Amino acid sequence: MPFANRETRHMKHEAHPVQAGATIRQGGRTCFHRLTNTTPVLIHVRSGNKVVVHDTALLLTAGEFGLLPDHQPMTMENIPKAPQNYEARILPVPRPLFEETYAHFPFITPPRTARPVKAVDLPAEAMALFDFCCCSENMSRLPVPVATVRLMELITWFALSGAVLGDRESPLLQHRLRQMIEADPARDWTLGHAARTFNMSEATLRRKLAAEDTSFTETLGDTRMTRALALLQTTTLPIAHVAQEVGYDSPSQFSARFKERFGINPREVRGDLGFFERIGTEVEQIRRDAVSA
Repeated sequence: MPFANRETRHMKHEAHPVQAGATIRQGGRTCFHRLTNTTPVLIHVRSGNKVVVHDTALLLTAGEFGLLPDHQPMTMENIPKAPQNYEARILPVPRPLFEETYAHFPFITPPRTARPVKAVDLPAEAMALFDFCCCSENMSRLPVPVATVRLMELITWFALSGAVLGDRESPLLQHRLRQMIEADPARDWTLGHAARTFNMSEATLRRKLAAEDTSFTETLGDTRMTRALALLQTTTLPIAHVAQEVGYDSPSQFSARFKERFGINPREVRGDLGFFERIGTEVEQIRRDAVSA
């Protein structure tokens, strides 16, 4: 099937801007249950091991690449290997780019079920392209159509290495709600606001979410905690700042909710990387002092 015409393709890519890659660092071994990505993610484990469980277990060791699907609850365990910490580079890529790439190459047949999968024997050229696309400075200086083509080339390399994104099931309302919240997790979200966004009454929204075995409050809380986990793993922001980024003015309340969701305190996520947070706190204090001066 040929690519969409130029006008349609431009609108699709403008609606799904290129996202920056990030590096996950963890000092201690941790296991996180029921994590859900709102966007498919390409991943490169650089040190340590990663175990992803969805129906079956997938092991990614240092140097290996994989593809994690969107809207599929997964259990993820990050395992450092002494003397190094666990480290992985991730690159979120909008699903429409996968679908458009696959449509262009008839030999790529997406599985009927989306699940985590390993890219086997990626060539050096593909690895270099992954690193290039992960760098926000590289991608931001490119025109959007060119950056899009780079990502589609990367998707093709992964597909040739056996990592093909499975078909998406009919999107659930909770997935749409999660994506809306993730765009601004610090906002004072209410059931009424969400209902108006979806052009339905609060009662209808509540009933539809209940039919999916969830609720507005549960989806809101889980989306915020998942975002907080990502910030703890990929930045050096102080925990108080992370709390604010996901809508909590009280760090202690945030920490309690985080532990309730993941079973560990936010500080434990970074493990031996705690000194990064102290540096981040000092930088934050210096910034505040400079502003007040």
